[in-house]
Order: sequence, then C-alpha cells, then structure tokens
Amino acid sequence: MKKPLLMALLAVGMLMCNHTWAQSKTGTICFIRATGYVGSAVNFKVYIDDSLACKLKNKTYSLHSVAAGSHTVSAKGSGLSNGKKSAPFTIQVEEGKTTYVDVVWANDVSVQEITKNSADVKLKQTKQNTKCSTTE
Repeated sequence: MKKPLLMALLAVGMLMCNHTWAQSKTGTICFIRATGYVGSAVNFKVYIDDSLACKLKNKTYSLHSVAAGSHTVSAKGSGLSNGKKSAPFTIQVEEGKTTYVDVVWANDVSVQEITKNSADVKLKQTKQNTKCSTTE
C-alpha cells in the first residue's frame, strides 16, 4: 500500500517540477546608449512592456532577463524633453539569446533593434549599468 502512494507522490512531484522548468524560458534584452555629444547630458528612460526597465546615462548599456517571446520596448528622455515615450517597437526575444536595442537621439528619443555585430562595436565604447533605477 505504501509503494503505490509513494509512486503517485513522486509522479506528481516530477510533473510539477517539469511544469516549473518549462515556464522558465528566458532571453536577454540589451539596451545600448552610445550617443555622441547631442543629448549626452540627458538620461534616457527605457521601458519593456510599458514598465520602466532602466535609466541610462550616455555611453552605457543595461541587460534585462525577460521571458522568451514578443515584447515592446520604448524610451523617453528625462529633463527638458516633451515627456512622451517613443513609439513602441516590438521585438522577439529568443530563449537563451540576447536581443540588442539601440537607444538613439535624432530630434527625439527612439529605439531600434540592431544586429550583434553592430552591438559589439557599440558595446566596446560603453560600460554596463548594473544599478538600474526603476523609479520614475
């Protein structure tokens, strides 16, 4: 009588663990701010799915672990900006991979996905922001 009960509990435990592992598929979003002189004194706020992810100073980047799948990213300038977020941009984050997003200033703040090769060049010119402020 004890063996069937033990086997049933073990099977339920394994199913629960498998379900938990299946939900933990993540990828990384890397925001890069490698702008030049224009707008260099202004912090940019970057958003993932309308939630503030980080405040980036000039020549910095930040890494964010997210669930694999579709996400929207956007940004806005702080300080004397118009206070509006850039148009949301949809990216596809793959499990175990990094998606690179460039945050640029061209009359307004905007975001665009870039390739790993382009990101590698920009990452050499920047340093990682590991203390992202997520308060407005």
